[in-house]
Amino acid sequence: MLFLVRTINFIASTIILCLLFYSIKSYGVSSPGRNQWNTSSPNGYITSLYQGVLGRTPENHEVVNAWAFNINSKHLTRLQIFWYFANSEDCQKTRWGKQGREYSIYYKYANANRNPVKYYVTKNSSDYHHIGPYTLEVAMALRKYHKLKRKNTSSNSGINLLNVSIK
Repeated sequence: MLFLVRTINFIASTIILCLLFYSIKSYGVSSPGRNQWNTSSPNGYITSLYQGVLGRTPENHEVVNAWAFNINSKHLTRLQIFWYFANSEDCQKTRWGKQGREYSIYYKYANANRNPVKYYVTKNSSDYHHIGPYTLEVAMALRKYHKLKRKNTSSNSGINLLNVSIK
């Protein structure tokens, strides 16, 4: 009798572990902050959006190629495609998509010459704000984008992204 109880417990434990393993492999965790803004490959960028924003792998290569075509042909920027992903129904179902949108991104200058610019994510600040509010992870992803764009610009004034006026 004791042998039968142990066998049933072992089988039940094995089934539970298998189910947990399957669910972990099936559903990734989205983290838009892991988005690879500066990868040279548009296909790599799109794949990073699927993994970072949606928490899963792309359906197939054709979907990745279709999104990458928009970058290569300059129909859409990486930032615009990021917003398509971040505002998609898939993303809104993720843990990050369900978070409260209470964070904003702001920048401030480090010295009187308005250079360099440092970017921050906060819940409340009186410095120069960009539009928001965002979830924390989306705000972190956009902060990363701003920092990379700043490195690639010769202007010492702020960056005007998303057609947001900066005063």
